[in-house]
Amino acid sequence: MTKKTIGYVELEWSCPNCGLKNPGMKKFCQNCGAPQPENVQFELGQKQDLIKNTEVAGAAAKGPDIHCPFCGTRNPADAKNCSQCGGNLEGGTRRITGQVLSAAPLPNNEAIICPACGTSNPAGSVTCSSCGNSLAKQNAPVPIQSGQNNPPGKGAPPFRPWMLLPLAALLLLCCFAIWFLFLRTSSLSGTVQKTEWQRSIAIESLQQVVHEAWQDQLPADAKVMSCQLEYRRTQDDPVTGAKEVCTTALVDQGNGAGKVEETCKYEVYDNYCKYQVLEWQKFDEVSAQGTDLNPYWPNPTLGTDQREGERSQNYLVYFETQEGVKKYTLTDGTEFLQYSPGSTWNLSVNSLGAVVTVSR
Repeated sequence: MTKKTIGYVELEWSCPNCGLKNPGMKKFCQNCGAPQPENVQFELGQKQDLIKNTEVAGAAAKGPDIHCPFCGTRNPADAKNCSQCGGNLEGGTRRITGQVLSAAPLPNNEAIICPACGTSNPAGSVTCSSCGNSLAKQNAPVPIQSGQNNPPGKGAPPFRPWMLLPLAALLLLCCFAIWFLFLRTSSLSGTVQKTEWQRSIAIESLQQVVHEAWQDQLPADAKVMSCQLEYRRTQDDPVTGAKEVCTTALVDQGNGAGKVEETCKYEVYDNYCKYQVLEWQKFDEVSAQGTDLNPYWPNPTLGTDQREGERSQNYLVYFETQEGVKKYTLTDGTEFLQYSPGSTWNLSVNSLGAVVTVSR
């Protein structure tokens, strides 16, 4: 990940004495003169323009201010001694920094009406431009009364353990159904009535097959049909041809300013190709079948550029029981040879009537 500092923005803080919102880097309230409190919470201001003054931007880049352990005065991050009392700042408390301020809606930008003369003043004004009356109260945030209920329909309902009961009941029902239909079995005695078998061999030939892959993964003998640029991955480091994707965050510096930080990742695009290549593919199949206990493999006649492919075998045994004929399917040729017609076996049958296991 690549991080870039775009610049610095001055934040705001609310005076706990009169409620006025002040520029973040101002040490005292512009209305009542109260000092900025140690536990101040900086907020996004109405204006979020980058600081253009080089000296102010340099002060913002220094990092969190230090409060003097002796007199509580706020000092710049690089100060060694307090500007007020001269005390050593080694034991001072640095302000919390690093908080990412989300892009929350800005404060109300409506004009402020002077309560004394009714003149309309720009948002954030401290005094009336007409009569000089203080506008601090109009700037103060409206307190939230305790004990107010949340508006109906707001927020998700709280979680309650009983909400899981329907899900638990459904899960138990599914488990019971699986047990009843497939795992629950009954025993039957069965006599072999007849048997069937089939053995098959696939015949393969070399054929042109179309595949898709990244250009650097193509086989050596591939015949490229077409390629196009497609997204392949996202990585932290820049590379030629990559698309830079950036997000911006405003990070609290702990000194009344926020650092505008851009974090970038890089989307890499590459050629994804459609190609042809010769591969062995199934084009035919030969089979042998019977109803005796002497299964054999067919003997295919192969042409030029042909070969034998996958072999498969399937066997069926039909048992006569007191509940009718039961069919047993298997793929083991050695086991199949045991089921001579007329022999009697113990069958384990599930609730669907299918034979699960056979034993003597």
